Amino acid sequence: MSVQGQKAAAKGAQMSAEWNADQARKQAKFEEETAQENMRRKRENNKRAIARERAKGARGGLKETGAVADILTDKAERLQQDVDDIWNSASTRSEQLRGQAQMSLWEGEQAQKASKYAIYGTLAKGAGQMASAGVDLKKAMPAKKPPVV
Repeated sequence: MSVQGQKAAAKGAQMSAEWNADQARKQAKFEEETAQENMRRKRENNKRAIARERAKGARGGLKETGAVADILTDKAERLQQDVDDIWNSASTRSEQLRGQAQMSLWEGEQAQKASKYAIYGTLAKGAGQMASAGVDLKKAMPAKKPPVV
């Protein structure tokens, strides 16, 4: 591959890495925003569920003390755990995506470095071939005879 081709390949690898990293960061943001909306909806549903439990108890003539209060508290804690699980899952996924973005950028940097050394190798190979051609040319030329005096 020519030096110009190696430079173009390195630039392409870097651009691809940056694009991939950008997409991973966008996906991480989307995951978090989606989780926040899902958490909001879940909290609303949780409030309705607790309200239904309170209404059932009130229809039965139960006061919100003692065992009834304990049941409501337990249900609220379980429902809140569901909300927390939504965030934990999204948070883990977004961290993985951010790590993927960092890895993509690192890979792009490594491709650029590798290309730089490949370019040096191509230049050295070209210089070696030119030197070898010069030696071959010199061998092919007839030797000059010293002038006779």
